[in-house]
Amino acid sequence: MQEKQEIKVGGTNLQWNWGEGLFQFEGVDVVLFWTKTALKTFIDTIEEVTGTESARIVMETAGYRTGKIFSGFYKENGEKAEDILAFLPNIYAAAGWGAIEFKQLCLTERRAILSIRNDWESKVVHAQGKENPGTFLGGHWAGIFSGLLDETIWYKITEYNLTDEGSYKEIELYPSPTTPSENVREHIQTQEQQTIMQLEAMVENRTIELRKMIRELSSPVIPVLDGILVTPVMGRFDQERSDDFTETALQAIVEHKASMLILDVTGIKAMDSLILSTLEKVTQSIQLIGAVPIIAGISPKLGMEMNSKGIYLKDLKCFATLKHAVHYAIALEGIQIVKKKEE
Repeated sequence: MQEKQEIKVGGTNLQWNWGEGLFQFEGVDVVLFWTKTALKTFIDTIEEVTGTESARIVMETAGYRTGKIFSGFYKENGEKAEDILAFLPNIYAAAGWGAIEFKQLCLTERRAILSIRNDWESKVVHAQGKENPGTFLGGHWAGIFSGLLDETIWYKITEYNLTDEGSYKEIELYPSPTTPSENVREHIQTQEQQTIMQLEAMVENRTIELRKMIRELSSPVIPVLDGILVTPVMGRFDQERSDDFTETALQAIVEHKASMLILDVTGIKAMDSLILSTLEKVTQSIQLIGAVPIIAGISPKLGMEMNSKGIYLKDLKCFATLKHAVHYAIALEGIQIVKKKEE
């Protein structure tokens, strides 16, 4: 067997060198892939790693860039665009890229419509079990025309048929400001925006959960005896927490059919206007539904501070400790606590 062999197919030169393991197409190194197995696996892997939409952009961009490289290879020889386009169908047919025909071609207007029968990309799509056309060949021909005409050319697929017997597609090429780089940038921005929105939604959901947990932990309503409830008032208040605190207190009174609610302010170190307004609002609301509000835990220091600021809890029963407030509530209910006699 000869180590070197050369044949011409449709005016295209193919050369092999077995000794060196080389295969050349028009004097340039190339490699062969099985379409429905190796090439399909290659594209499947890209889609698996990047996602279907990202893979679509990747293939389209790769097609465009290889098209510009291909056109540059022939332009370097000083050939005219119309002459290059005249023999390209034979070049691509010899390479197994399908039977190509220019249905319309007007270089003055920078427009063309070409048809491709039995292209490799459609064979891969068919092997994948898909129906929509790929993006590589459309981007590739847009790249070829962009390189030949020194102007940005883009594409759209106007007709596409895929059957077990073969495939047919028509690609329209036309001047456009759209470029693969812009598509990639837009795609990345879209992906980033979607990721940001997903993260924001996760943060918002988590924030809602944490707020609910904080409300439940910071303002628990504790049944002491039948008809008597206690809730601690502590921490920092904003308007939202103030409203939640009032609502929780009233709901607990109704739910437990309580007649008294003791508000324990032992955890409050400094009485500000919002805490005061919260206490005024909740105590008035408790009275409106027929229950008795009681304030517990006002220390001498807090009492002096409130007095210096002119803050007075008028018409409310206030006690220094929670113990005293509970005893008062029990007495108000007519309940007596009797120490058990030792037998």
